[in-house]
Amino acid sequence: MEKFTIFLFSSNTIYLLVACFLVTLIMLLLEVRQKISVKSDLVKLVKSFLFGQWLSVFTQNNKNRNLNDTEVKVLRRAPGPKSYPIIGNLKDLDGYEVPYQAFSVLAKKYGPVVNLKLGVVDAVVINGIEHIKEVLINKAQYFDSRPNFRRYQLLFSGNKENSLAFCDWSEVQKARRDMLVPHTFPRNFSGRFNELNGVINDEIRLVIGESNVNRVIEIKPIIMNICANVFSQYFASHRFELEDPKFQKLVKNFDQIFYEVNQGYAADFLPFLLPLHHRNLKRMDQLAEEIREIMLETIINDRYDNWVEGNTENDYVDSLINHVKSKIGPDMEWETALFALEDIIGGHSAVANFLVKTFGYIIQHPEVQQNIQSEVDRVLETEGKHTVDLSDRNHMPYTEAVIMEALRLIASPIVPHVANQDSQIGGYDVPKDTLIFLNNYDLSMSENLWENPNDFVPERFLQNGRLVKPDFFIPFGAGRRSCMGYKMTQLISFSIIANLLRSYTITPLSGHSYFVPVGSLAMPEKSYEFQINLRH
Repeated sequence: MEKFTIFLFSSNTIYLLVACFLVTLIMLLLEVRQKISVKSDLVKLVKSFLFGQWLSVFTQNNKNRNLNDTEVKVLRRAPGPKSYPIIGNLKDLDGYEVPYQAFSVLAKKYGPVVNLKLGVVDAVVINGIEHIKEVLINKAQYFDSRPNFRRYQLLFSGNKENSLAFCDWSEVQKARRDMLVPHTFPRNFSGRFNELNGVINDEIRLVIGESNVNRVIEIKPIIMNICANVFSQYFASHRFELEDPKFQKLVKNFDQIFYEVNQGYAADFLPFLLPLHHRNLKRMDQLAEEIREIMLETIINDRYDNWVEGNTENDYVDSLINHVKSKIGPDMEWETALFALEDIIGGHSAVANFLVKTFGYIIQHPEVQQNIQSEVDRVLETEGKHTVDLSDRNHMPYTEAVIMEALRLIASPIVPHVANQDSQIGGYDVPKDTLIFLNNYDLSMSENLWENPNDFVPERFLQNGRLVKPDFFIPFGAGRRSCMGYKMTQLISFSIIANLLRSYTITPLSGHSYFVPVGSLAMPEKSYEFQINLRH
Protein backbone atom coordinates (compact mmCIF):
# COMPACT_ATOMS: atom_id res chain seq x y z
CA MET A 1 0.00 0.00 0.00
CA GLU A 2 1.32 3.43 -0.90
CA LYS A 3 2.01 5.84 1.93
CA PHE A 4 0.99 9.47 1.78
CA THR A 5 2.21 12.24 4.08
CA ILE A 6 -0.13 15.19 4.52
CA PHE A 7 0.58 18.17 6.76
CA LEU A 8 -2.49 19.71 8.39
CA PHE A 9 -2.55 23.14 10.03
CA SER A 10 -5.12 24.07 12.65
CA SER A 11 -6.69 27.55 12.74
CA ASN A 12 -4.66 28.38 15.88
CA THR A 13 -1.43 27.51 14.06
CA ILE A 14 -2.35 29.82 11.20
CA TYR A 15 -3.16 32.66 13.59
CA LEU A 16 0.21 32.17 15.27
CA LEU A 17 2.12 32.23 12.00
CA VAL A 18 0.33 35.38 10.83
CA ALA A 19 0.93 37.12 14.17
CA CYS A 20 4.63 36.23 14.13
CA PHE A 21 4.96 37.55 10.59
CA LEU A 22 3.25 40.82 11.43
CA VAL A 23 5.25 41.41 14.62
CA THR A 24 8.47 40.69 12.75
CA LEU A 25 7.51 43.15 10.04
CA ILE A 26 6.72 45.86 12.61
CA MET A 27 10.07 45.33 14.33
CA LEU A 28 11.86 45.62 11.00
CA LEU A 29 10.03 48.86 10.24
CA LEU A 30 10.95 50.27 13.66
CA GLU A 31 14.58 49.37 13.07
CA VAL A 32 14.53 51.07 9.68
CA ARG A 33 13.00 54.16 11.28
CA GLN A 34 15.75 54.36 13.85
CA LYS A 35 18.49 54.04 11.25
CA ILE A 36 17.27 56.50 8.67
CA SER A 37 14.88 58.54 10.85
CA VAL A 38 12.11 58.23 8.34
CA LYS A 39 8.89 59.73 9.65
CA SER A 40 6.82 59.78 6.57
CA ASP A 41 3.07 59.43 6.72
CA LEU A 42 3.41 56.29 4.61
CA VAL A 43 5.41 54.45 7.27
CA LYS A 44 3.00 55.58 9.97
CA LEU A 45 0.09 54.34 7.88
CA VAL A 46 1.69 50.94 7.24
CA LYS A 47 2.56 50.53 10.92
CA SER A 48 -0.90 51.52 11.99
CA PHE A 49 -2.53 49.19 9.50
CA LEU A 50 -0.38 46.15 10.31
CA PHE A 51 -0.58 46.59 14.06
CA GLY A 52 -4.31 47.18 13.83
CA GLN A 53 -4.84 44.00 11.78
CA TRP A 54 -2.73 41.94 14.14
CA LEU A 55 -4.53 43.40 17.17
CA SER A 56 -7.89 42.71 15.53
CA VAL A 57 -7.01 39.07 14.86
CA PHE A 58 -5.58 38.62 18.34
CA THR A 59 -8.57 40.31 19.99
CA GLN A 60 -11.12 38.26 18.01
CA ASN A 61 -9.28 35.04 18.75
CA ASN A 62 -9.10 36.00 22.41
CA LYS A 63 -12.82 36.77 22.46
CA ASN A 64 -13.59 33.37 20.97
CA ARG A 65 -11.34 31.79 23.57
CA ASN A 66 -13.13 33.68 26.35
CA LEU A 67 -16.53 32.62 25.00
CA ASN A 68 -15.48 28.98 25.22
CA ASP A 69 -13.52 29.43 28.43
CA THR A 70 -16.19 27.83 30.59
CA GLU A 71 -16.58 24.85 28.28
CA VAL A 72 -12.85 24.23 28.06
CA LYS A 73 -12.48 24.35 31.83
CA VAL A 74 -15.22 21.81 32.54
CA LEU A 75 -14.49 19.47 29.61
CA ARG A 76 -12.56 16.50 30.96
CA ARG A 77 -11.57 14.18 28.15
CA ALA A 78 -10.48 10.63 28.86
CA PRO A 79 -6.78 9.88 28.33
CA GLY A 80 -5.65 8.07 25.22
CA PRO A 81 -2.77 7.47 22.81
CA LYS A 82 -1.38 10.06 20.42
CA SER A 83 -3.55 10.60 17.36
CA TYR A 84 -2.03 10.84 13.88
CA PRO A 85 -3.24 12.86 10.87
CA ILE A 86 -5.85 11.16 8.68
CA ILE A 87 -5.79 7.74 10.40
CA GLY A 88 -6.06 8.91 14.00
CA ASN A 89 -5.49 5.88 16.26
CA LEU A 90 -6.37 3.18 13.72
CA LYS A 91 -2.77 1.97 13.80
CA ASP A 92 -3.16 1.20 17.51
CA LEU A 93 -5.74 -1.48 16.62
CA ASP A 94 -3.48 -3.21 14.09
CA GLY A 95 -1.65 -6.46 14.73
CA TYR A 96 -4.26 -8.23 16.88
CA GLU A 97 -6.35 -11.31 16.10
CA VAL A 98 -9.33 -9.34 17.39
CA PRO A 99 -9.25 -5.50 17.48
CA TYR A 100 -10.89 -5.63 20.91
CA GLN A 101 -7.69 -7.18 22.25
CA ALA A 102 -6.08 -3.80 21.58
CA PHE A 103 -8.72 -2.18 23.80
CA SER A 104 -7.58 -4.33 26.74
CA VAL A 105 -3.96 -3.33 26.13
CA LEU A 106 -4.91 0.36 25.98
CA ALA A 107 -6.95 0.03 29.19
CA LYS A 108 -3.88 -1.19 31.10
CA LYS A 109 -2.02 1.94 30.05
CA TYR A 110 -4.73 4.63 30.13
CA GLY A 111 -7.46 3.32 32.43
CA PRO A 112 -11.05 2.07 32.04
CA VAL A 113 -12.16 4.91 29.73
CA VAL A 114 -9.88 5.50 26.73
CA ASN A 115 -10.24 8.33 24.24
CA LEU A 116 -9.56 7.49 20.57
CA LYS A 117 -9.72 9.20 17.22
CA LEU A 118 -10.47 6.62 14.52
CA GLY A 119 -10.11 8.33 11.18
CA VAL A 120 -12.81 11.02 11.20
CA VAL A 121 -14.69 9.44 14.13
CA ASP A 122 -14.36 10.47 17.78
CA ALA A 123 -14.59 7.41 19.99
CA VAL A 124 -14.18 6.15 23.53
CA VAL A 125 -13.50 2.60 24.68
CA ILE A 126 -15.24 1.50 27.88
CA ASN A 127 -13.63 -1.24 29.95
CA GLY A 128 -14.81 -2.99 33.10
CA ILE A 129 -18.32 -4.10 34.03
CA GLU A 130 -18.99 -1.06 36.23
CA HIS A 131 -18.46 1.45 33.44
CA ILE A 132 -20.07 -0.77 30.79
CA LYS A 133 -23.24 -0.99 32.91
CA GLU A 134 -23.11 2.79 33.28
CA VAL A 135 -23.53 2.99 29.49
CA LEU A 136 -25.99 0.13 29.04
CA ILE A 137 -28.22 0.57 32.08
CA ASN A 138 -27.61 3.57 34.35
CA LYS A 139 -27.38 6.10 31.50
CA ALA A 140 -28.96 4.07 28.72
CA GLN A 141 -31.09 7.01 27.56
CA TYR A 142 -27.93 9.02 26.76
CA PHE A 143 -26.14 6.29 24.82
CA ASP A 144 -28.82 4.42 22.85
CA SER A 145 -27.93 5.53 19.31
CA ARG A 146 -25.97 3.51 16.76
CA PRO A 147 -23.02 4.33 14.46
CA ASN A 148 -23.86 6.33 11.38
CA PHE A 149 -21.48 4.43 9.12
CA ARG A 150 -22.23 4.98 5.46
CA ARG A 151 -21.83 1.24 4.88
CA TYR A 152 -24.70 0.51 7.27
CA GLN A 153 -26.86 3.00 5.44
CA LEU A 154 -26.17 1.30 2.12
CA LEU A 155 -26.83 -2.18 3.51
CA PHE A 156 -30.37 -1.18 4.52
CA SER A 157 -31.64 0.60 1.41
CA GLY A 158 -29.99 3.88 2.28
CA ASN A 159 -31.41 4.12 5.80
CA LYS A 160 -29.97 2.31 8.81
CA GLU A 161 -33.20 3.07 10.70
CA ASN A 162 -34.68 0.15 8.75
CA SER A 163 -32.48 -2.19 10.78
CA LEU A 164 -33.44 -3.52 14.21
CA ALA A 165 -29.83 -3.78 15.39
CA PHE A 166 -28.25 -0.72 13.77
CA CYS A 167 -31.01 1.88 14.14
CA ASP A 168 -31.08 4.65 16.73
CA TRP A 169 -33.54 4.33 19.60
CA SER A 170 -37.00 5.65 18.78
CA GLU A 171 -40.66 5.03 19.50
CA VAL A 172 -40.87 2.92 16.34
CA GLN A 173 -37.90 0.87 17.51
CA LYS A 174 -39.54 0.38 20.90
CA ALA A 175 -42.76 -0.75 19.20
CA ARG A 176 -40.88 -3.26 17.05
CA ARG A 177 -39.14 -4.70 20.11
CA ASP A 178 -42.36 -4.83 22.13
CA MET A 179 -44.03 -6.85 19.37
CA LEU A 180 -41.12 -9.29 19.43
CA VAL A 181 -41.05 -10.01 23.15
CA PRO A 182 -43.88 -12.61 23.24
CA HIS A 183 -42.19 -14.50 20.39
CA THR A 184 -38.50 -14.29 21.30
CA PHE A 185 -39.05 -14.75 25.04
CA PRO A 186 -41.72 -17.48 25.25
CA ARG A 187 -42.67 -18.35 28.82
CA ASN A 188 -41.82 -21.88 29.89
CA PHE A 189 -44.59 -24.38 29.05
CA SER A 190 -46.68 -21.68 27.34
CA GLY A 191 -48.32 -22.26 23.98
CA ARG A 192 -45.53 -20.53 22.10
CA PHE A 193 -42.88 -22.39 24.10
CA ASN A 194 -44.43 -25.75 23.18
CA GLU A 195 -44.86 -24.63 19.57
CA LEU A 196 -41.17 -23.72 19.31
CA ASN A 197 -40.17 -27.03 20.89
CA GLY A 198 -42.25 -28.98 18.35
CA VAL A 199 -40.96 -26.99 15.38
CA ILE A 200 -37.30 -27.52 16.36
CA ASN A 201 -37.63 -31.24 16.98
CA ASP A 202 -39.59 -31.82 13.76
CA GLU A 203 -37.04 -29.91 11.73
CA ILE A 204 -34.09 -31.78 13.26
CA ARG A 205 -35.73 -35.07 12.38
CA LEU A 206 -36.55 -33.98 8.83
CA VAL A 207 -33.08 -32.60 8.08
CA ILE A 208 -30.84 -35.10 9.88
CA GLY A 209 -33.17 -38.05 9.53
CA GLU A 210 -32.85 -41.40 11.21
CA SER A 211 -30.34 -42.82 8.76
CA ASN A 212 -28.35 -45.84 9.92
CA VAL A 213 -25.52 -44.89 7.58
CA ASN A 214 -22.30 -43.61 9.11
CA ARG A 215 -21.09 -40.81 6.86
CA VAL A 216 -19.12 -37.61 6.43
CA ILE A 217 -21.16 -34.41 6.64
CA GLU A 218 -20.52 -30.71 6.17
CA ILE A 219 -22.02 -29.28 9.32
CA LYS A 220 -22.85 -25.72 8.29
CA PRO A 221 -25.46 -26.38 5.54
CA ILE A 222 -27.29 -28.82 7.81
CA ILE A 223 -27.44 -26.40 10.74
CA MET A 224 -28.34 -23.47 8.47
CA ASN A 225 -31.28 -25.36 6.96
CA ILE A 226 -32.62 -26.39 10.36
CA CYS A 227 -32.38 -22.89 11.82
CA ALA A 228 -33.82 -21.17 8.74
CA ASN A 229 -36.96 -23.29 8.70
CA VAL A 230 -37.36 -23.05 12.48
CA PHE A 231 -37.36 -19.26 12.26
CA SER A 232 -39.62 -19.21 9.20
CA GLN A 233 -42.18 -21.53 10.78
CA TYR A 234 -42.12 -20.03 14.24
CA PHE A 235 -42.23 -16.34 13.27
CA ALA A 236 -44.07 -16.57 9.95
CA SER A 237 -45.96 -19.92 9.88
CA HIS A 238 -44.25 -20.98 6.66
CA ARG A 239 -42.07 -24.01 6.04
CA PHE A 240 -39.89 -24.39 2.96
CA GLU A 241 -39.04 -27.67 1.30
CA LEU A 242 -35.32 -28.28 1.69
CA GLU A 243 -34.80 -28.77 -2.05
CA ASP A 244 -36.69 -25.58 -2.95
CA PRO A 245 -34.24 -23.35 -4.90
CA LYS A 246 -35.86 -20.25 -3.38
CA PHE A 247 -35.21 -21.57 0.11
CA GLN A 248 -31.59 -22.34 -0.67
CA LYS A 249 -31.10 -18.87 -2.16
CA LEU A 250 -32.77 -17.28 0.87
CA VAL A 251 -30.48 -19.13 3.29
CA LYS A 252 -27.35 -18.40 1.26
CA ASN A 253 -28.16 -14.70 0.80
CA PHE A 254 -28.89 -14.17 4.48
CA ASP A 255 -25.63 -15.89 5.42
CA GLN A 256 -23.57 -13.73 3.04
CA ILE A 257 -25.14 -10.52 4.38
CA PHE A 258 -24.59 -11.70 7.96
CA TYR A 259 -20.93 -12.30 7.16
CA GLU A 260 -20.67 -8.82 5.62
CA VAL A 261 -22.15 -6.91 8.57
CA ASN A 262 -19.75 -8.73 10.89
CA GLN A 263 -16.69 -7.46 9.04
CA GLY A 264 -14.88 -4.32 10.15
CA TYR A 265 -13.59 -1.98 7.45
CA ALA A 266 -11.28 1.01 7.65
CA ALA A 267 -13.78 2.67 5.29
CA ASP A 268 -16.20 2.95 8.22
CA PHE A 269 -13.78 5.49 9.71
CA LEU A 270 -12.18 6.76 6.51
CA PRO A 271 -15.15 7.35 4.17
CA PHE A 272 -12.94 8.25 1.21
CA LEU A 273 -12.07 4.52 1.03
CA LEU A 274 -15.72 3.52 0.54
CA PRO A 275 -15.52 3.50 -3.29
CA LEU A 276 -13.13 0.56 -2.94
CA HIS A 277 -16.08 -1.45 -1.57
CA HIS A 278 -18.56 -0.29 -4.20
CA ARG A 279 -18.75 -3.62 -6.02
CA ASN A 280 -19.21 -5.61 -2.82
CA LEU A 281 -21.88 -3.25 -1.47
CA LYS A 282 -23.71 -3.42 -4.78
CA ARG A 283 -23.64 -7.21 -4.49
CA MET A 284 -25.08 -6.99 -0.96
CA ASP A 285 -27.86 -4.75 -2.24
CA GLN A 286 -28.68 -7.33 -4.90
CA LEU A 287 -28.78 -10.10 -2.29
CA ALA A 288 -31.17 -8.03 -0.15
CA GLU A 289 -33.47 -7.41 -3.13
CA GLU A 290 -33.61 -11.15 -3.82
CA ILE A 291 -34.48 -11.83 -0.17
CA ARG A 292 -37.32 -9.29 -0.29
CA GLU A 293 -38.68 -10.80 -3.50
CA ILE A 294 -38.67 -14.34 -2.10
CA MET A 295 -40.25 -13.35 1.21
CA LEU A 296 -43.04 -11.35 -0.45
CA GLU A 297 -43.80 -14.25 -2.75
CA THR A 298 -43.66 -17.05 -0.20
CA ILE A 299 -44.10 -15.82 3.38
CA ILE A 300 -46.26 -12.72 2.86
CA ASN A 301 -48.13 -13.71 -0.28
CA ASP A 302 -51.65 -12.24 0.15
CA ARG A 303 -51.58 -12.01 3.96
CA TYR A 304 -51.21 -8.24 4.04
CA ASP A 305 -53.95 -7.59 1.48
CA ASN A 306 -56.40 -9.99 3.12
CA TRP A 307 -55.85 -8.86 6.71
CA VAL A 308 -59.00 -7.63 8.45
CA GLU A 309 -58.85 -5.56 11.61
CA GLY A 310 -59.82 -7.71 14.57
CA ASN A 311 -58.19 -10.87 13.23
CA THR A 312 -56.33 -13.00 15.76
CA GLU A 313 -52.55 -12.59 15.69
CA ASN A 314 -51.00 -16.03 15.31
CA ASP A 315 -47.38 -15.11 14.60
CA TYR A 316 -44.97 -12.19 14.28
CA VAL A 317 -46.08 -11.46 10.71
CA ASP A 318 -49.65 -10.98 11.95
CA SER A 319 -48.39 -8.62 14.66
CA LEU A 320 -46.58 -6.46 12.11
CA ILE A 321 -49.49 -6.37 9.67
CA ASN A 322 -51.98 -5.53 12.40
CA HIS A 323 -49.77 -2.72 13.75
CA VAL A 324 -49.36 -1.15 10.32
CA LYS A 325 -53.01 -1.43 9.30
CA SER A 326 -54.67 -0.55 12.58
CA LYS A 327 -52.29 2.37 13.31
CA ILE A 328 -51.59 1.06 16.81
CA GLY A 329 -49.02 3.15 18.64
CA PRO A 330 -46.35 5.00 16.60
CA ASP A 331 -46.91 5.00 12.84
CA MET A 332 -44.97 2.32 11.04
CA GLU A 333 -44.76 2.02 7.28
CA TRP A 334 -45.21 -1.40 5.72
CA GLU A 335 -41.70 -1.06 4.28
CA THR A 336 -40.30 -0.62 7.80
CA ALA A 337 -42.26 -3.64 9.00
CA LEU A 338 -40.85 -5.76 6.17
CA PHE A 339 -37.31 -4.82 7.15
CA ALA A 340 -38.09 -5.85 10.74
CA LEU A 341 -39.39 -9.21 9.53
CA GLU A 342 -36.29 -9.74 7.38
CA ASP A 343 -34.08 -8.92 10.36
CA ILE A 344 -35.85 -11.49 12.50
CA ILE A 345 -35.99 -14.28 9.91
CA GLY A 346 -32.37 -13.49 9.07
CA GLY A 347 -31.54 -14.02 12.74
CA HIS A 348 -31.29 -17.72 11.95
CA SER A 349 -27.86 -16.98 10.42
CA ALA A 350 -26.53 -15.76 13.77
CA VAL A 351 -27.80 -18.83 15.62
CA ALA A 352 -26.55 -21.23 12.96
CA ASN A 353 -23.08 -19.68 12.74
CA PHE A 354 -22.79 -19.78 16.52
CA LEU A 355 -23.76 -23.46 16.53
CA VAL A 356 -21.18 -24.29 13.87
CA LYS A 357 -18.48 -22.73 16.06
CA THR A 358 -19.80 -24.56 19.12
CA PHE A 359 -19.50 -27.89 17.31
CA GLY A 360 -15.97 -26.81 16.37
CA TYR A 361 -15.16 -26.65 20.09
CA ILE A 362 -17.00 -29.88 20.90
CA ILE A 363 -15.13 -31.91 18.29
CA GLN A 364 -11.80 -30.70 19.69
CA HIS A 365 -12.77 -31.98 23.16
CA PRO A 366 -14.09 -35.59 23.06
CA GLU A 367 -14.70 -35.53 26.82
CA VAL A 368 -17.15 -32.65 26.37
CA GLN A 369 -19.14 -34.63 23.80
CA GLN A 370 -19.17 -37.66 26.11
CA ASN A 371 -20.44 -35.56 29.03
CA ILE A 372 -23.27 -34.12 26.92
CA GLN A 373 -24.26 -37.61 25.73
CA SER A 374 -24.23 -38.96 29.28
CA GLU A 375 -26.48 -36.12 30.39
CA VAL A 376 -28.83 -36.72 27.45
CA ASP A 377 -29.01 -40.47 28.12
CA ARG A 378 -29.73 -39.91 31.81
CA VAL A 379 -32.60 -37.49 31.15
CA LEU A 380 -34.18 -39.61 28.40
CA GLU A 381 -33.97 -42.75 30.52
CA THR A 382 -35.50 -40.97 33.52
CA GLU A 383 -38.31 -39.47 31.45
CA GLY A 384 -38.84 -42.59 29.35
CA LYS A 385 -38.74 -40.78 25.99
CA HIS A 386 -36.58 -40.57 22.86
CA THR A 387 -36.28 -36.84 22.19
CA VAL A 388 -34.81 -34.04 24.26
CA ASP A 389 -37.31 -31.22 24.80
CA LEU A 390 -36.77 -27.58 25.73
CA SER A 391 -38.36 -28.36 29.09
CA ASP A 392 -35.36 -30.58 29.86
CA ARG A 393 -32.95 -27.61 30.03
CA ASN A 394 -33.24 -27.34 33.80
CA HIS A 395 -32.09 -30.96 34.11
CA MET A 396 -29.14 -30.59 31.72
CA PRO A 397 -26.86 -27.93 33.20
CA TYR A 398 -23.71 -29.31 31.55
CA THR A 399 -25.13 -28.90 28.04
CA GLU A 400 -26.17 -25.37 28.98
CA ALA A 401 -22.66 -24.71 30.32
CA VAL A 402 -21.17 -25.81 26.98
CA ILE A 403 -23.26 -23.13 25.25
CA MET A 404 -22.15 -20.53 27.78
CA GLU A 405 -18.50 -21.46 27.38
CA ALA A 406 -18.74 -21.23 23.57
CA LEU A 407 -20.31 -17.79 23.90
CA ARG A 408 -17.51 -16.72 26.22
CA LEU A 409 -14.66 -17.90 23.99
CA ILE A 410 -16.14 -16.57 20.76
CA ALA A 411 -16.49 -13.19 22.50
CA SER A 412 -18.63 -11.62 19.80
CA PRO A 413 -18.56 -7.82 20.31
CA ILE A 414 -21.54 -5.81 21.49
CA VAL A 415 -22.76 -3.52 18.71
CA PRO A 416 -21.18 -0.08 19.36
CA HIS A 417 -23.33 2.66 20.86
CA VAL A 418 -23.33 6.39 20.12
CA ALA A 419 -23.94 9.27 22.54
CA ASN A 420 -27.17 11.06 21.59
CA GLN A 421 -26.28 14.05 23.80
CA ASP A 422 -23.38 15.41 25.85
CA SER A 423 -22.84 13.22 28.91
CA GLN A 424 -20.19 11.57 31.07
CA ILE A 425 -18.80 8.08 31.56
CA GLY A 426 -16.59 7.30 34.52
CA GLY A 427 -16.31 11.00 35.29
CA TYR A 428 -15.03 11.86 31.80
CA ASP A 429 -16.96 14.06 29.39
CA VAL A 430 -18.38 12.32 26.33
CA PRO A 431 -19.66 14.78 23.69
CA LYS A 432 -22.71 14.09 21.56
CA ASP A 433 -22.12 11.78 18.56
CA THR A 434 -19.12 10.07 20.18
CA LEU A 435 -18.81 6.40 19.16
CA ILE A 436 -18.72 4.08 22.18
CA PHE A 437 -17.02 0.68 22.12
CA LEU A 438 -17.89 -1.64 25.01
CA ASN A 439 -15.04 -4.04 25.65
CA ASN A 440 -16.93 -7.20 26.50
CA TYR A 441 -14.00 -9.16 25.04
CA ASP A 442 -12.09 -8.33 28.20
CA LEU A 443 -15.06 -9.40 30.33
CA SER A 444 -14.94 -12.78 28.60
CA MET A 445 -11.19 -13.31 28.37
CA SER A 446 -9.49 -11.44 31.22
CA GLU A 447 -7.16 -13.49 33.42
CA ASN A 448 -8.38 -11.38 36.32
CA LEU A 449 -11.90 -12.75 35.86
CA TRP A 450 -11.35 -16.29 34.57
CA GLU A 451 -8.88 -19.06 35.33
CA ASN A 452 -7.09 -20.18 32.15
CA PRO A 453 -9.44 -18.10 29.98
CA ASN A 454 -8.12 -19.49 26.67
CA ASP A 455 -9.19 -23.03 27.54
CA PHE A 456 -12.60 -24.52 26.72
CA VAL A 457 -13.87 -25.51 30.17
CA PRO A 458 -17.70 -25.68 30.50
CA GLU A 459 -17.33 -26.63 34.17
CA ARG A 460 -16.44 -23.01 35.01
CA PHE A 461 -20.18 -22.25 34.71
CA LEU A 462 -21.19 -25.04 37.11
CA GLN A 463 -21.36 -24.97 40.89
CA ASN A 464 -22.74 -27.94 42.84
CA GLY A 465 -24.41 -29.25 39.70
CA ARG A 466 -26.17 -25.97 38.95
CA LEU A 467 -25.63 -23.50 36.11
CA VAL A 468 -24.12 -20.22 37.37
CA LYS A 469 -23.52 -17.13 35.25
CA PRO A 470 -21.26 -14.40 36.69
CA ASP A 471 -22.74 -10.89 36.73
CA PHE A 472 -19.86 -9.57 34.61
CA PHE A 473 -20.58 -12.07 31.81
CA ILE A 474 -22.84 -10.24 29.33
CA PRO A 475 -22.37 -11.83 25.87
CA PHE A 476 -25.66 -10.38 24.63
CA GLY A 477 -25.28 -6.93 26.13
CA ALA A 478 -27.75 -5.51 28.66
CA GLY A 479 -30.47 -2.91 28.95
CA ARG A 480 -32.91 -1.79 26.29
CA ARG A 481 -30.42 -2.29 23.44
CA SER A 482 -29.59 -5.86 24.42
CA CYS A 483 -29.87 -8.58 21.78
CA MET A 484 -33.53 -9.41 21.18
CA GLY A 485 -32.71 -12.92 20.02
CA TYR A 486 -30.54 -14.19 22.84
CA LYS A 487 -33.24 -16.44 24.30
CA MET A 488 -33.87 -17.96 20.88
CA THR A 489 -30.13 -18.58 20.56
CA GLN A 490 -30.05 -20.45 23.86
CA LEU A 491 -33.21 -22.48 23.21
CA ILE A 492 -32.43 -23.53 19.65
CA SER A 493 -28.76 -24.23 20.40
CA PHE A 494 -29.68 -26.45 23.34
CA SER A 495 -32.16 -28.50 21.36
CA ILE A 496 -29.96 -28.99 18.29
CA ILE A 497 -26.82 -29.92 20.27
CA ALA A 498 -28.67 -32.30 22.59
CA ASN A 499 -30.69 -34.07 19.89
CA LEU A 500 -27.87 -34.34 17.37
CA LEU A 501 -25.53 -35.89 19.94
CA ARG A 502 -28.38 -38.07 21.21
CA SER A 503 -28.30 -39.91 17.89
CA TYR A 504 -24.74 -39.47 16.67
CA THR A 505 -21.14 -39.24 17.76
CA ILE A 506 -19.08 -36.78 15.74
CA THR A 507 -15.39 -37.32 15.11
CA PRO A 508 -12.76 -35.22 13.31
CA LEU A 509 -11.39 -36.08 9.90
CA SER A 510 -7.67 -36.58 9.54
CA GLY A 511 -5.88 -33.54 8.15
CA HIS A 512 -8.84 -31.18 8.71
CA SER A 513 -8.55 -28.02 10.79
CA TYR A 514 -11.17 -27.25 13.43
CA PHE A 515 -9.81 -23.88 14.44
CA VAL A 516 -12.57 -21.61 15.75
CA PRO A 517 -12.12 -17.93 14.84
CA VAL A 518 -13.11 -15.59 17.67
CA GLY A 519 -14.34 -12.01 17.96
CA SER A 520 -17.32 -12.54 15.66
CA LEU A 521 -20.13 -15.04 15.18
CA ALA A 522 -19.72 -15.19 11.40
CA MET A 523 -18.14 -18.24 9.78
CA PRO A 524 -17.07 -18.64 6.14
CA GLU A 525 -19.44 -20.52 3.86
CA LYS A 526 -17.12 -23.53 3.89
CA SER A 527 -16.49 -24.61 7.46
CA TYR A 528 -16.13 -28.01 9.13
CA GLU A 529 -16.61 -31.57 7.92
CA PHE A 530 -17.26 -34.33 10.47
CA GLN A 531 -17.55 -38.07 10.49
CA ILE A 532 -20.85 -38.95 12.15
CA ASN A 533 -21.53 -42.41 13.57
CA LEU A 534 -24.89 -43.65 14.77
CA ARG A 535 -24.91 -44.25 18.54
CA HIS A 536 -27.78 -46.68 19.04
